[in-house]
Amino acid sequence: MSKSAQKILDTAERLFNKNSFVGVGVDLIRDESGCSKTTMYTYYKNKDQLVQSVLKARDQKFKQSLLQYIGTDEGISAINKIFDWHMNWFQQDSFKGCLFVRAVAESNQSDQDIISISKSHKQWIKELISQHCLLAGHQDLSELIYTLIEGLISRFLVDGFDTNIADQLKRHVNNFYF
Repeated sequence: MSKSAQKILDTAERLFNKNSFVGVGVDLIRDESGCSKTTMYTYYKNKDQLVQSVLKARDQKFKQSLLQYIGTDEGISAINKIFDWHMNWFQQDSFKGCLFVRAVAESNQSDQDIISISKSHKQWIKELISQHCLLAGHQDLSELIYTLIEGLISRFLVDGFDTNIADQLKRHVNNFYF
């Protein structure tokens, strides 16, 4: 990918995360990235294609970061690392909730590509949790843990991160089930 295309993509991701998909126009992305409209449309034919590219790039960064954090751990150790990775994310200044959920919420039902990319992202997380719950001998917990993490994305976005709640939930899940 060219430097210009990457700069447009990074700028669009930052702006979409900060302001929403609907609230950010291509002119703002162009101005913030320092690229011309011609350059932008050379790499991304329209805003929908740019949104799709942002989501695909975000998905790859998310997967790479989470898998690197888990490392070679398996089972309950990996589940704990998945949980911890999310808790670290929730505390970052740039945390504005899940960009994939927001993309679906702001899209039209006709935006099947955006919805499909978002569903695929969530399915990957769900399968990762399921795989490690199976290795821990508790496949039945995968839906609960997935739903807990997804719910915490909304809770900590709205209420702000609370270390006591995060620690309490992790302790309860580990003590009760593992």
